[in-house]
Amino acid sequence: MGHRDTITGITIDKENDQFYTVGADRAMKVWNLRDMLYMDTHYGHTSGILEIDAYSKNRVLSCGLDRQVVFWKVDEDAELLYRSQAHTVDTINVINHQYFVTGSYDSCLELWILNKKKPLFTLSNAHKNNACVLSTANIRNSDLIASGSYDGNVNFYGIRKEKRKIEKLGCLTGLPGCINVMRFAHARS
Repeated sequence: MGHRDTITGITIDKENDQFYTVGADRAMKVWNLRDMLYMDTHYGHTSGILEIDAYSKNRVLSCGLDRQVVFWKVDEDAELLYRSQAHTVDTINVINHQYFVTGSYDSCLELWILNKKKPLFTLSNAHKNNACVLSTANIRNSDLIASGSYDGNVNFYGIRKEKRKIEKLGCLTGLPGCINVMRFAHARS
C-alpha cells in the first residue's frame, strides 16, 4: 500500500480531501485525508519522481529523473507527458491554470504552458557558476518565482507572460548551506 522506496514529494489537493505522494519507486499515490485511506497508485514516469505540485481538483504535475513532466488527470486515470530535450527536470511549480515552471540540475529555469509539449522559454545560468537549481517556490497566480541552490543565494524572478519569458529581479545572498526546499508563507498581520 505504501511506497516501495523513498518518498520524495507530497502535495495536498485543496479542492477535495486528497493528498498525493511521489517517490523513487516511480509511483504517484492518492490518499484520502477525511477517511485516512490509501486510494490508488498511478505510474507514468520511467524513473524516480522528484517533486509534485497540485494544479487543480484531481489534477497534479510531477517531474522526475526521466526529464519528464507528467500532468496527471487522476479521476480520469490519464496523463499527459511533457519532455525537456536539453535539461533535467528537478523541481516544478504550478504558476496558474495555464503556466508552470521547472528548475534543473544544470542551472536552468524553464517556463511551460499546458497546451505545448516544449518549454516556451529557458533561462540558462540561473545561479552563479552554473550552480544547480535545487529548489523553486512561487506564489500561485502571481508572476513571482524564487530559486535556491548550493551557492548560498535565493534568486527572484518575474514571469513575463506577455513576452513568454523569465527575467531575474534580484538576489538574496550570503545564506549558509544548500537551499533545497523553499516555500512562500502567507503573512498575517
